[in-house]
Amino acid sequence: MAATCASASRRCSTSSAGSGDQSTEAPPATVEVDLSAWLAHIATVHPRAMELGLERVRTVAEKMGLARPAPFVFTIAGTNGKGSTLAAIEAILLGSGLRTGSYMSPHLERYNERIRFCGRECEDEAICAALADVEQARDGVSLSYFEFSTLAALNVFAGERLDALLLEVGLGGRLDAVNIIDADVALITNIELDHQEWLGGNRELIGAEKAGILRPGAPLIYCDVDPPASVTKRAGELGAPVYRHGSDFGASIDTRKWSWWGRNADGEVQIGGLEKPGLPLASMSAALQAVHLSPLPLSEKGIRGVQLEAGLPGRLESCRDRAGGLPVLLDVSHNPAAARLLSDRIAEFRTGREPRGKVAAVLAALADKDIEGMAAALSAQVDVWYIAEVEDSRGMAAAELRLRLTRSLPGAAISAADSVASAYRQAVDSGSDLVVVTGSFHTVAAVRPLTTAGGSPGH
Repeated sequence: MAATCASASRRCSTSSAGSGDQSTEAPPATVEVDLSAWLAHIATVHPRAMELGLERVRTVAEKMGLARPAPFVFTIAGTNGKGSTLAAIEAILLGSGLRTGSYMSPHLERYNERIRFCGRECEDEAICAALADVEQARDGVSLSYFEFSTLAALNVFAGERLDALLLEVGLGGRLDAVNIIDADVALITNIELDHQEWLGGNRELIGAEKAGILRPGAPLIYCDVDPPASVTKRAGELGAPVYRHGSDFGASIDTRKWSWWGRNADGEVQIGGLEKPGLPLASMSAALQAVHLSPLPLSEKGIRGVQLEAGLPGRLESCRDRAGGLPVLLDVSHNPAAARLLSDRIAEFRTGREPRGKVAAVLAALADKDIEGMAAALSAQVDVWYIAEVEDSRGMAAAELRLRLTRSLPGAAISAADSVASAYRQAVDSGSDLVVVTGSFHTVAAVRPLTTAGGSPGH
């Protein structure tokens, strides 16, 4: 039986796992709500933190009857911008009065952010109930944290009367757990170098992995201008029509208004006079193309009424320091391509300023990230760097981060702190006009509680 976001009174319980269980920590006993205990449990079930593959998760999904949790499915893959594109589709559909289920990862501050019903985070109790259902159904099948989470989310959504399901790929596409669900519209935001140890060392190999979300005859929206040949080849093999940014759909902007053009089943569509959105224009443009390729009923309010409201925490998010009101820009970018977009937003903030304004960056990242590429992308817009180590076993040590920044940016002003929060406080007190916090989800998560909504860098 599927757990639902509305099942407010349901208790979370589970039976013991089968003899093949790899878990070192027992699942929670019958409790009212103990999401933290469940999360601790699912982190120990599988012997490796991450292992790509569909056999285990598909076996459990079939047993739970989760093959089709919604009548229409959007699946979003790509190196950057997946979450923003999902949020844009969600905003348009909700504004049109439709019921949506959205699955995203990773979370920024709360696990509940990953599972949303009609734009609202699901309650602990519904998530616990869903995790308990997965625990019972797996019967000893070893599941990774992400696989467990994905099945729980699908279980929640199966209990709701959804009009559309929105799935964000965790890593890659072909072997990602969300790929057990067939996409009616697939989106690939872009393909850049990241996670090469899992996906391959060049764009063609990475593209082949991400093209694994395509299905026969189902349209692919490629949200950038230059898809790798591996993507278009796979689309051709499957007879999947490809809609490319810049040729099949796109956007133009004039001061605070923008216009979109694209296609639907009947031909060309043009929409003008749209307010500048809270999400990146590329995400909004791709979202409009995606919904126009669906049979879902759209409304004028859905397309126009949510443009300014749509946004996503930690993604080019404009805030102010809670104590002193200084403008702060939060962005979870963790590769050079995303850092270039962040650099553009900082440049917008400086436009028309005399003097151009001092910018301080708070940077902390995981050990496998291309610090040199990120530094090169941001160097023209950052005046002083405040660095630290994230509180995660995969974090890059501050000493290594300083060494690599120094080598990449000779003469740069760099100061190290013993925590991300301390680095942020030093940046706020540095006399800068803008503080930028970036490098990872962990970095932004450590600072976001210290800020409040407000400020509009680049708008």
